[in-house]
Formats: sequence, structure tokens, C-alpha cells
Amino acid sequence: MHFAAQTHVDNSFGNSFQFTQNNILGTHVLLESAKMANIKRFIHVSTDEVYGEQRADQDAMDEEEVLEPTNPYAATKAGAEFLAKSYQRSFNMPVIITRGNNVYGPHQYPEKLIPKFINQLSRGRKVTLHGTGENKRNFLYVEDVARAFEVILFKAKVGRVYNIGGSNERRNIDVSKDLISLFGHKEPEDHIIFVPDRVFNDFRYHINSDRLFDLGWRELVSWEIGIKRTWEWYMAHSHRFGDIESALVAHPRAGLDKALN
Repeated sequence: MHFAAQTHVDNSFGNSFQFTQNNILGTHVLLESAKMANIKRFIHVSTDEVYGEQRADQDAMDEEEVLEPTNPYAATKAGAEFLAKSYQRSFNMPVIITRGNNVYGPHQYPEKLIPKFINQLSRGRKVTLHGTGENKRNFLYVEDVARAFEVILFKAKVGRVYNIGGSNERRNIDVSKDLISLFGHKEPEDHIIFVPDRVFNDFRYHINSDRLFDLGWRELVSWEIGIKRTWEWYMAHSHRFGDIESALVAHPRAGLDKALN
């Protein structure tokens, strides 16, 4: 099960070469190793971002959509998918590909939206919201995602792609307001600062997960329960990450300095 990847879109705008090395070359190394080991199943974990930005009039995107990535991170994940498919066709590798919505929950590094906002607020700062905050994302609690991969490992059909999507679609501004409310603040606008948007920020990814539903998977953790569990964990354990100041800026660019030197 190939989960390893460099994933944060903001960082891919800073040092995209690192993403190519880790996501494409790294996947190639694993595919070649798996081929030599004659493994029975290779589950390649991709992302809904390979579909690119969804049109306003477009239905939920299914697994047959043409891939149209719009940022370096998504492009490297799409490239890795093509490598995985090529090994399936050339060497009869038993490849299964997944494309999932945003995952959230305990232990996630604080460069990602939800833990970042929690850590900003817990330090008495305002959350740094990109653009207008109207961009939408579908959030899946990590335990639901783990169960999805258990189902895929044992029940998925080799050679197929499976979307992993849920029903918790939220605007980024609503996510920030929900977190601000958990801190007991009455006026959310007082705790939000709008910052310049990303170079390009896909408005929405809405995916169809009927293939996965047919295998028996269902989302069990509601947004209200999942976000409260997540908030409680970070309030108790954020110190485990050490110095995370570079992750809490409005536009993190990990690896940029190294790329420029």
C-alpha cells in the first residue's frame, strides 16, 4: 500500500522539483521493487486533485474523468498514476489506484488546513484564510479513510480506480468558523484574516464514490464528531511536533531555500 508522498500544495509552489523526485521517482522505485518481488497487490494512493478544478455545472467526477491537474503537486501525483498504470499493462502488475478527498484528524502535520488553524488559534493568532475562503473541500475523518483502505485491500478489483469521497463538503471559511467556535469565540470575523490566494486554487473537487460503496464501505464519522475529536487531540498534543512556526505562516514554502541555493 503506497501512501508515501510529498503532499502540500503550497509547498509545491516553492520547490516543485522535490515533488517530482519524491512522488514520481519514488513511485517508480517502489513499482520496480514490487515487480521484482512478485507482489500480489499494489495499491497506489493518489488524490482527487488529479482531476483538476470542477466546473460549476459538472456532476460529481467519477473514475473515468480525464486527469487535468492544475498545480505541481497534483501533476506529480498524476504522473505517478501513469507510471503505475504502465506497470500494470506492461508487466501485468496487480495495481489498484485510489483517489481520495481531504483527510483530517489527529497526528496530521500542522501545515494542513485544520491543524494549522487550530494551532494558530491556540497561540492567540488569527487564522490565515486564502482568498475569499469560498473554496470548497470534502473532508474525510482519518478513521473512515483507514476503513476504506481495509475494504480496498481485500475487496477491490485489480486494475480499477476507486474514489474515496464523503459527504462533509465545507467552504474553507466555514471550517475556520467551526474551529473558532470550538475555542468559545463569539465573533468569528474577529479571528480571521484574509490573505492573498494561492497562485491557483481549485474551487472544488466533488467525486463519485459509487464503486467504493458497492464494496460495502460507508462514511461513519460525522463532521461534528470528527472535528471535535481533532480539536481535542491537537489541544492536548500539539507540542509533539516541536517548532512548527514555518508551517503556520500564510503561505508555507518548505524546501524553497534549498532549491535556490
